[in-house]
Amino acid sequence: MLLATPCAGLAFFTERIGWHAWPTSGPSIVIHFTTEARTLISSSNSTQIMQLQTELNPAQALICSRSNIRRAYADFDDTEISGIYLRDDNCVVVRCDGSEQTYDLTLIKTAFQQYTHRLKDFFSYLGPNYRGPSVWHNNAYVMFKGWNYTHALGHLTSNAKLQQHWADKFIHLSDPNKVVALLQNDQTDLGHLVAPDGLRSAARPIDMESDLEENPSGVQASTPEPYCSCGSFQRQLLNVSLFQQEIEGFKPWCIHLTWFHKYRELLCKRTEVRNALPSGTPDKCVAWWYAPPQDHISDGKFVLLHTKSGAQAPLTHWRTYRPKEVFSQEHAWDLFFNMMEAGYVPFPGTALPQLQSAVKKK
Repeated sequence: MLLATPCAGLAFFTERIGWHAWPTSGPSIVIHFTTEARTLISSSNSTQIMQLQTELNPAQALICSRSNIRRAYADFDDTEISGIYLRDDNCVVVRCDGSEQTYDLTLIKTAFQQYTHRLKDFFSYLGPNYRGPSVWHNNAYVMFKGWNYTHALGHLTSNAKLQQHWADKFIHLSDPNKVVALLQNDQTDLGHLVAPDGLRSAARPIDMESDLEENPSGVQASTPEPYCSCGSFQRQLLNVSLFQQEIEGFKPWCIHLTWFHKYRELLCKRTEVRNALPSGTPDKCVAWWYAPPQDHISDGKFVLLHTKSGAQAPLTHWRTYRPKEVFSQEHAWDLFFNMMEAGYVPFPGTALPQLQSAVKKK
């Protein structure tokens, strides 16, 4: 319930009681609060239209959350809040003491999109043994969460063990609902089903006696829009028309799709570097290892060795990359792309047994 402060010539409205007014000698002013984002302020001298929305729809509520306001305004205090509503192009926060603070809605929308499009570190969505997204059916992939790399003992967690057990079994399930139910439920949080290029329709049984049709009438070949089973994407998808009213050209997106595209870019770049070599066998190589953090506060340790003598070169031919610097998971993406720009091909160090003793020393 929102109440306007009584003053000369002012009438106010409450959702429970109705209209109230005090007699005045000045020009009459009427303020009409609605839940449909339309407010009319009229007086004997002029008429003025302003937008005041006291109830946010699902899209507006997700955009104007306390977290997104704090992302747009670093000094925002997200405590002692009694309500949030929209007025014109602003987000108005009402404090428990009745005071109000106004924030630019455009900046909050930008913060919302930046957050849903952000890039997580390289190890955030790798499965067991540095496994990337696994091909599933219908142009989709099973994308694991990086439980093995969140902590030094992460590989012992129940989710990590379930990933190891199910990693090669999801391909045998053809029902996407069953796959999603196994990946994300109250007991497990293994990952998500993603389709960055859109889902294709399920394959039809082949009738060898029928005429060959590439795209029979009535059958949807694919849905070209990206898809993810995560909660953030699904909430956007469910309210996409409302989001499009708030943000021009809006399309549902999430951090998993951003990560997938970056990972695919890395694989393509690695293939490009190798294909540019006359023999296809690189001499300039980088071996990398990652040690997860010992706690949930510190960073992990990312170590790289490099050589110009090929991946099978003995340990004496390898050198530590910038030995005086400390790298973590936050540096991995940039380091990978920088080394490939210089013509080096990255290899996980676990695949090069002649280097294991060097890493143990570090």
